[in-house]
Amino acid sequence: MAVTRRTKQELIDIGVAATAKLGRDFGQQQFCNATHVKLSEIKYHFGDFGPFREALGLSPNELTVRLPDEEIFADYAKICLHLAKIPGTGQFRKATRELNTRTHTVYTREPGGMAAFQKKFREWLAAGDDERKAILSYGGWAKEGQEDATDTLDETNGEPHFHPFLPGCLQYLEVLARGDMPPYESSDLSVSTLFERRTADAFKCLGFEIQQLGQGAGRNADSLACAPRERVALIIDAKVRANGYVLGTEDRKFLDYAIKHGTELQHQGFEHLYFVVVGPSFREADLTKLAEYLANTAIRSVAMITARALMRMVEDSIRNRSRFCLSDISKEMFGNKIIMK
Repeated sequence: MAVTRRTKQELIDIGVAATAKLGRDFGQQQFCNATHVKLSEIKYHFGDFGPFREALGLSPNELTVRLPDEEIFADYAKICLHLAKIPGTGQFRKATRELNTRTHTVYTREPGGMAAFQKKFREWLAAGDDERKAILSYGGWAKEGQEDATDTLDETNGEPHFHPFLPGCLQYLEVLARGDMPPYESSDLSVSTLFERRTADAFKCLGFEIQQLGQGAGRNADSLACAPRERVALIIDAKVRANGYVLGTEDRKFLDYAIKHGTELQHQGFEHLYFVVVGPSFREADLTKLAEYLANTAIRSVAMITARALMRMVEDSIRNRSRFCLSDISKEMFGNKIIMK
């Protein structure tokens, strides 16, 4: 499925939504990180980020005055003391809004990124009072040579990256895939079961008819996703793994799924059958092994799809709904592949 450049109006719509979420003082890196909009898209339509802010009714000059280090360090220390830790990006952004600190630009303030900023911050703490010196003992500091080490330290406790076209139930799909329960999730289900359900929801959002077979329900896959008009059907298994998915001995179980469900689906008139594994990350060696193992079944292709890629597929399908069709998904999965992003 081709990814097309967003229109000018789409960028404005995203900008308006981002303003409500990020506040009026966001900079270009903060905006692009939160919305996944590329700066090149903004420059294509608006020339630069300043005119884009003007189109949103915001001042392009709000962030041009560099505040003194002393003031920024004091506000950053306020956040650290409030959280009793060095925050990851999710908690940092939330605390910046809640405490109304002037810390929106700390990730881009120094040429060396967050590690460079925190190095100067540590030097400032060492010369300060005892209360602030306690921050030096906190965990979570960025490491030298890493532009932004804290960016991945605490994603599960903060808010998801901003996906304006993605349904709320899917905003944390990537977090679930790693085995972490998202914040604000009230479900009593286990992480594995919730990830299974949300994965099925994602394919439902794409337009498939879903048959939820359920975790632990005998020798069944997690779900079947069917598109009768296109005669396409997916046999889906969702895998939660903290350190990425490894096939192991599950190829035998997957073979059972392929034979059982493949036969049933063929009898129902489905011609294009795909075996889909959804998880946090995959290895090429496992794809090759599984594809070879299922070669003599009715399966047309094996697709290993990361949770992040599935989020992207759903968001693109909604953003481009007037041009989207399920046959595009079939084409994207054809050919035994790992879809990573």
